[in-house]
Amino acid sequence: MPRFCSAFLLAAHFLALPLGLSAEENPSSSPPERRLLGRSGEENLEGKVVLIHVGQEDLINKQAFRFWKRTLKRANEDGARAVILELDTPGGLAFDTRDFITDELAKLKLPVIAWVEREALSAGALIAFATDRIYMAPETTIGSAAIVNSMGPAIEEHMRAKLESAFAASMRAIAAKKGHRFDVLRAMMMIDEEEDRSFGSVTVHKGDLLNLTANEAMQEIDGKPLLAAGIAESLEEVLAAEGLSESPLILPEPTGFERFAWWIAALSPLLIAVGIGGAWLEIKSPGFGIFGFTSLAVFSLFFFGNNLAGNLAGYELMAIFLLGILLILLEILLLPGFVAGIVGICLVVGSLWFAMADRLDFERMSETGEWLVDLDQLLIKPGAMLALGLLGAVTLMYLLGRYLDKIPLLRALVAEENLAAGSPEEADHPASLLGATATALTDLRPTGTIVLADNYKHDAISHHGLVKQGTRVRILEEGMTYVVEPLVDV
Repeated sequence: MPRFCSAFLLAAHFLALPLGLSAEENPSSSPPERRLLGRSGEENLEGKVVLIHVGQEDLINKQAFRFWKRTLKRANEDGARAVILELDTPGGLAFDTRDFITDELAKLKLPVIAWVEREALSAGALIAFATDRIYMAPETTIGSAAIVNSMGPAIEEHMRAKLESAFAASMRAIAAKKGHRFDVLRAMMMIDEEEDRSFGSVTVHKGDLLNLTANEAMQEIDGKPLLAAGIAESLEEVLAAEGLSESPLILPEPTGFERFAWWIAALSPLLIAVGIGGAWLEIKSPGFGIFGFTSLAVFSLFFFGNNLAGNLAGYELMAIFLLGILLILLEILLLPGFVAGIVGICLVVGSLWFAMADRLDFERMSETGEWLVDLDQLLIKPGAMLALGLLGAVTLMYLLGRYLDKIPLLRALVAEENLAAGSPEEADHPASLLGATATALTDLRPTGTIVLADNYKHDAISHHGLVKQGTRVRILEEGMTYVVEPLVDV
């Protein structure tokens, strides 16, 4: 047991060491000084135009929001000349987009320009309204920004009214600050069931949402464009229109360390499967060896990576996970009877589940109760990943159990003794076998099978580590698995 805990802490310590990784080094300059967990090799943004591409999948990727937040902070600190958001998105996460707009874009002290490359729908339209000027490529569209439930069922009427009111209040001030017409945004966000709405040549029929083409967004009403500042066929035309053609254009990329964390979070089901599979192999082998260390290292990597990726996987959940492991070991080694084991399993499963839940979603749920719309991100998505990991673990254990004897390096783990047919219930035996002696039919590593003189066979576990096949043992405790001790030295 002490070796088990020490190995886990040792693995967690080494896996938690900071790394200096970057994907933004300037190859034309001398190698930058690397700093642990710092901005290693990232190019200074002073006087540059920062380009952020918002693609088809980006607004449903929480890691993208975190990267954009860090990029805008760098642009502010370094003194960038402007930020251009290149939009090609059908929409995404409502609350994450709202927080990005109100906490980052609205407070940015730099000019922010939106260029709709193909479409800016739903959350993409909201982002466009948070910029200083909007340009659209020919035959592009913007609008249709109603709040929907990503889980599928329609949002209940009163909840929808509450959410729309909150979003409208946030966006109204931002639209006024940026000089955009809020009535246009409102027609994109909210359905009017009573009457049609008109914006120049565009009519939004009752029950519909506003969606503008580039030409429609450019039409003048009361001496100013309805929405778009201009039509631009390319990014170069946007730069020229804003007087930014002479400024260097840079597209920041996530650092290697950020990519590492994102990959770990994405591969969480695989890590869970490998971790459980390694623990299962360790139970089947004597002592504490490579399988136990592998399992602990994999789970340490799981918690470390998910924590870096912005999920709830912190020290608290890792402590709960360790407590669950200890209770499971107590069930196996000291206290058979299910209670400790069941509690331990619940703690392990619960800690793995919540470790993959997004921290910002959890904080939002705690503070406002708005989690109802993003419940799939908070609990259902991590739950699905956990279920996939558990299914992978069961599959892995089945394959190892079936083909372990065919793998040369693992063949030593397989007991060669073939047990006779029949079940323990088929043999006559006393009501209690406490104190009775038996023989280890297989190696006890520490679990295995014992047989009594009347050929009664039963699962058993040794309190003294490995017990070799053929060793005489005494039964100390009864249950679904007998607890035994050897009668001779092993």
